[in-house]
Amino acid sequence: MNKTKEKIFNAAIEVFSKKGFYKATMDEIAEKAAVAKGTLYYHFKSKDDILDFLITEGLSLLKNEILEKISAFGNAIEKLREVIVIQSNFLFKYRDFVIILLSQLWGKEDRQNYFRENLYEYLRIIEDIIDEGIREKLIVECDKKIISSAFFGIISSILIFQFRNGEKFDPEYIADNIIKYTFNGIHYGK
Repeated sequence: MNKTKEKIFNAAIEVFSKKGFYKATMDEIAEKAAVAKGTLYYHFKSKDDILDFLITEGLSLLKNEILEKISAFGNAIEKLREVIVIQSNFLFKYRDFVIILLSQLWGKEDRQNYFRENLYEYLRIIEDIIDEGIREKLIVECDKKIISSAFFGIISSILIFQFRNGEKFDPEYIADNIIKYTFNGIHYGK
């Protein structure tokens, strides 16, 4: 992503998360990005184009970072832990991205279907890791779609909670706890 698009990306995330997609204006995005309105329109024809770019580019950045880094890890559990760390760091860096993403997943419009498909591509990475864990006999047979969605949702919810409460951000602590409770549960053993 070039520097101008990165400025627009960050500005649009902030404006959309604070005002909502429908109330935000191109003028506000241009002002927040510190670019001329003509520059904004050079890169994007409309707010819809910016939103499409935000979701597609955001999820693409996340997917690419995960695919690049998990190959260095030995087994599926280590890879899942790294996914948690990467997603936590990503959502911390782009704090309001998750709010925009989650707000745009509901509904039956073509755009919302397109955004869900982009998210499903990300979730398929987690599903593949779960498959690997099943083959390695580290993870029991399970519904991969539910578990991959649960991982995404848990991480997103934890970060939203931490942002709102001003809690200390520690992706390693988050990853350790999610892995611990996912694989050991929260109940006392027999």
